[in-house]
Formats: sequence, structure tokens, C-alpha cells
Amino acid sequence: MSIDRRQAMEKMLGFAGMAAGVGMVSPALLASDVCPTDEAIGIGSEGGQQLGNSLLTYAKLDPIRVARHAYAGYARGGCMYGVFDAIVKELASQGHEDACRFSAIPTNITVYGGGGVNGWGSICGCVNASAMAVNMLAGVDRAAVIDAVFRYYEKTPMPRGDSDFLNSIGAPTRQADDGELLNAELIGQSVANSILCHTSVTNWSAASKFGAKHAAKLERCAQITAEIAFITVEFLNQSLVGTLSAERGAEGNVECAACHKPTALEPDGYVAADVNAKVECQTCHSSHEQLGGIPEHADDGSCNSCHK
Repeated sequence: MSIDRRQAMEKMLGFAGMAAGVGMVSPALLASDVCPTDEAIGIGSEGGQQLGNSLLTYAKLDPIRVARHAYAGYARGGCMYGVFDAIVKELASQGHEDACRFSAIPTNITVYGGGGVNGWGSICGCVNASAMAVNMLAGVDRAAVIDAVFRYYEKTPMPRGDSDFLNSIGAPTRQADDGELLNAELIGQSVANSILCHTSVTNWSAASKFGAKHAAKLERCAQITAEIAFITVEFLNQSLVGTLSAERGAEGNVECAACHKPTALEPDGYVAADVNAKVECQTCHSSHEQLGGIPEHADDGSCNSCHK
């Protein structure tokens, strides 16, 4: 008589239960046989080639609905969660062939991205989430949409602050110390000149004169969460119908790449540092005075005395 693996495991567990007590036998021992596979979502776990063959269908979304969802989501889980949860949940609500698969995606996995990944000030959670969501979608030019979103974040004055957009997403909801709602005039705008949380928040703080622990910073980041969710869907919708023409990189980088593009050179032929990046080169490779008037004492090791 032959038995399959499942039957064999059950017999083994039965013997173990009699010997050690049934309560000591972990259900996890049968996990590989009884737990759902990643087919519940459908995008697989075997790398990029499999992903490319099993993307989930993108259906046109309403950018304002997604932005409103993202603005509210920021309060629950931060910027990365806000963008990702909004896009995924709105796709799950569309009722198309992959709706249930979108519903199965656990959006809480993105909470780590707040503050530039757990407060490290690295990649902003908004663009991190946007790329994560876009990268699993069929029917769009994923690379073009991701590039366009990143470039938008890098060079656009944010948050947008127009009254129609703010009213549509239900903003603002936070108050200054005197109880006044933190309106667009108080929040102001700044250009990140980067995709990093650190520079984005720092440039805004310098422009607005609000401290980064103030409610104004929370309001500003909640609005940017909504804005990046909005622009991601705008670009996705354009890509879906073949009209996406947003800027995907800095024109000035072409000149830099003449010497600094990635190569396969070995030491005997190596000339200049290879650069693997799409962010605007001049943002960092220019003098401090040109970029923002960083004071002369910037190199004396006393950063924390002013920038805590």
C-alpha cells in the first residue's frame, strides 16, 4: 500500500502525539501542505521573470478617490502605507478579474517605510510605495510610470495646496498651536531636489519655518502622501491609454553620463567613477552656496547643535 506525503506526515504526527501529548504537536508541521500558496495573490515569489508573466490587471482609477484614501491612510500608517494602501484598496474595489487578488495583499507590510524607512531619512515612503504598487501592474509601462513619479517628486513644489484639491481630499485636518487650521498659506511649499525623506523634509522646514516635530509637518506629509498617490494614478491612467509623456529624468544628466555612465570596465581601463542613478546630478554635485546657502561651518562636525 502506498501513501502520499500528507498521509505520511499525519501518521508521523499521530505517533508523535501519542508519545509526547497531542497538545505539543505544532500545526506548523503541516504548513507546507495546508497553507495557501502565493497563488492567493498571484504575482508569485520566484523573481522578476515570473513577476513579468503574472502581473495583476490595472483598471483605471479615480485619482481623487485614491488621494482622499491616501490622505486618511497617512494617519494610520504613515506615508508609504498611505500611498500603497490607497492604490491597492481602490484596485480591489473595482470588481474586475484580479480584484480578489488585490484584496489579498496585506498593505500593513508597508508601514516600515515611514520617515524614509523606519526614520532613517532615506527614500521617501511615498515614492517607495508608488513604485511597489506600479511594479505589479499589467497593461501599463511600469518603468515609465515609476520614472515619472520619481521625477515629479524630485522637482515639483509640494504640497500642491490648491483649494479644490485640498477640499476634495478633506484637508487640512491638523492645527497650529493657536488652534488655527494649518492651511496652504501656513504650510507653504518646497522642492525636495531629491527622492530622500531627509532632504525633502529639511528643505520644507527651512522654507516654512516649522519644526519637523510640529503638527504642520504631519499635515504637510499627509498632503504629499495624497499628492503622490494622485499623480501615480494620473500617470497610470495616461500610460493605460498610451498618452504618458511626463519627464523621466534630468536633461543635464546626459552631459554627466558622457563620463560617468555605468560600464563593465576593469581597473586597467577605468577612467572616471561610474554612476548608477537617475536623480539630478547637479543637486549634490554643486557648491553648497548654490544649493541653499548652507553655512561655512557645515564641515566642522557641529551639525547636531542646530539640526537636531
